[in-house]
Amino acid sequence: MTEDKEDHQSEGKRLKSISVVISCLNESENISKCIHSTLAQKGRKNWGNHHHADGVREKERVRTKVVVVDGGSTDDTVLRAKKVVSDMKTKSDGKDEEEVIIVECAERGRAKQFNRGGRVVLRGSLEETKEENILVFLHADTTMPETYREDIYDALRRERERRERERRFPSAWGVIKNGCAKFARLGRSVGKAESTNENNRADVPCWGAFPIKLSGERSKWKKCVVASFANFRTRRTSIPYGDQAIFVTASAFAEHKFDESKMFMEDYEYSSRMKKCFGKPAICKSPVVTDSRRFESVGFMNTTMINIFSIGMQIKEEK
Repeated sequence: MTEDKEDHQSEGKRLKSISVVISCLNESENISKCIHSTLAQKGRKNWGNHHHADGVREKERVRTKVVVVDGGSTDDTVLRAKKVVSDMKTKSDGKDEEEVIIVECAERGRAKQFNRGGRVVLRGSLEETKEENILVFLHADTTMPETYREDIYDALRRERERRERERRFPSAWGVIKNGCAKFARLGRSVGKAESTNENNRADVPCWGAFPIKLSGERSKWKKCVVASFANFRTRRTSIPYGDQAIFVTASAFAEHKFDESKMFMEDYEYSSRMKKCFGKPAICKSPVVTDSRRFESVGFMNTTMINIFSIGMQIKEEK
C-alpha cells in the first residue's frame, strides 16, 4: 500500500508541464480568445504545491507551452495569433513559464495539424526533461476553463484510483469482462512478456477529455440538451470527440498519433484506438466551451443527425 501511494505521488509530481496544440483554419474571431484561455492559470489548493524535505510548502506555476498550427487560413488568423504572442512577451517581464509557438502548416486536416504540433512538443519534452508532459489537442473555436491544468491532474488521479479499486475489488461482471479481455490478448500476443506489458499499460491512465458546453445565450435550453446528450454519450461509450479537448501523455502520443489519412472523424478514430490500447479515458469535471455557430446555422436536429450518421459510417468502416 505504501509503495503504491509513493508511486502515485511521484507520478503526480512529474506532471509539471502541459502543452496545448491548437488546430485552426480561418478562425480569426476565436483564435485570440482560445489562446488566452490556455494561458490563464487559476489553480485551486493542491495543484503545483510540493512538500520539501524540511516540510516547507512551495507554490509553483505550471509550465505551459502553446503550439498554434494553422492549416492555411485566408483571413487574419495568423496575424491575430502573432499579436497575442507579442503582447504576451511585452507583459512577461522575463518569466518563462509560458511559451507560444505558431506553426504555419501548408496541409489542411486536423490530424495533420495535431501531429505536426505534437512533434514540435515532443522534440522539447522527452529529450530535454524526464518529466512527463501532457498534450492537449484543442480546436480553435473552443476555450479551456481556467483550472484545466488541475482538472487534468485530478481526472487522471481519479481514473487511476478507480482502476485500482476495480483491480482489488472486482465485481462479478468485471471478473467476466477482464477474463475475456485477457483471453483475447493472450490469443493475439506473441509471447508472455508482451501480454504482461499490455496489462501494465492498462493499469495506468494516460489519456482523457473534458465535458462540453455550448456557447451563447440563444436557444439556451436546446444547447443544454445537446451538451448533456454529448456528455452522456462520452461517459457511456468512453469515446470523446475532438471538441472535448482530448489530452494524452507525451509517451502515449509518441506511440499513437492521429491517422492523417482521415480528413473527417479523425477524433473518433483516435479515441477508439486509445480506448482499445489504454482503457477508458479520464473525464474532467469542468467543461470546455465550444462555439455553437454550427448548431445555430445548420440547426440542432440536422447537426445531431449528421453526427449520428458520421459515427455509423465510421463504425462500418472499422468493421
